[in-house]
Amino acid sequence: MTLRAIGSASATIANLGPGFDVLGLCLEGPRDRVTVELTDDGRVEIVQIEGDGGKLPLDAAQNCAGVAARWVIERFAEPGTGARIWLEKGLPLGSGLGSSSASSVAAAVATAALVDPNIPRGVLLEACREGERLAAGSPHADNVAPALFGGLVAVLPGEGEAVDILPLAVPRDLVLAVAKPAYDVRTADARAALPKTMPIHDAVHNMAMIAGLVTGFATNDMGLVARCLGDRMSTPYRKALVPGFDAVVAAAHGAGAVGAGLAGSGPTIFAITDDRETARDVAEAMVDAFLGAGFESQAFVSAVGLEGATAELERG
Repeated sequence: MTLRAIGSASATIANLGPGFDVLGLCLEGPRDRVTVELTDDGRVEIVQIEGDGGKLPLDAAQNCAGVAARWVIERFAEPGTGARIWLEKGLPLGSGLGSSSASSVAAAVATAALVDPNIPRGVLLEACREGERLAAGSPHADNVAPALFGGLVAVLPGEGEAVDILPLAVPRDLVLAVAKPAYDVRTADARAALPKTMPIHDAVHNMAMIAGLVTGFATNDMGLVARCLGDRMSTPYRKALVPGFDAVVAAAHGAGAVGAGLAGSGPTIFAITDDRETARDVAEAMVDAFLGAGFESQAFVSAVGLEGATAELERG
């Protein structure tokens, strides 16, 4: 019988307002699923991709799931080991919800489950970051880290490209409303929108907001969270790429959200609430606001994904 592993990793929200390239939050869903089967021909092959509309490459060397799987195999598997990969996209592409990260993480944990289930998650993070390097041009960890570890995390820079991941407290009753309009924003375009230099008072503002936001989450002080979601580092420059942004954020506040902002590089907008009923109302208001700006959108409600990525073995 053939042994396969099914890896699953969820959508994430990077930045969370002021935490540019530092903070990342894992959601319960939607999720990408990657099925991996080891072979003895030394090849890493993507057999099939579902849910991408034919947009993603089947060439494993050009697909972040293939890159992450190969990283694990090259370092921990027997020489000559290969893999066959099936990718099921549950996340929309170009959404700012960490679509490429979810694929990388799901592939890494699935491959590790077959090669060596004792590989530490901190080591697997490097496989995931290599997938992100392919997708985004640099090995950012603010999406892959929360997808892998779950919960709310901060990415601490180390020497060179090394990073350390710091788990942060987050209220268990936190519920997010998330709305993705029917257009995409390329990560490269969102990066290009940022200025090369920034006024020092804006940098100081964001540092203060991060301190307050983390404290607000840790103490379940939603008033402090609301006060500290403000961002002067990326949102003022990127929101021009997101038609309807101001109206959608205003609608979220009007429906009872604690606060709202861009998910990663956008165009998805997230809103924070402290109960599911309010989150549903906020999601509906965000959809209506996008429609008022001339764009259809899809919205969902999610609690924080505390577990992170999972992998299960399957015999077939």
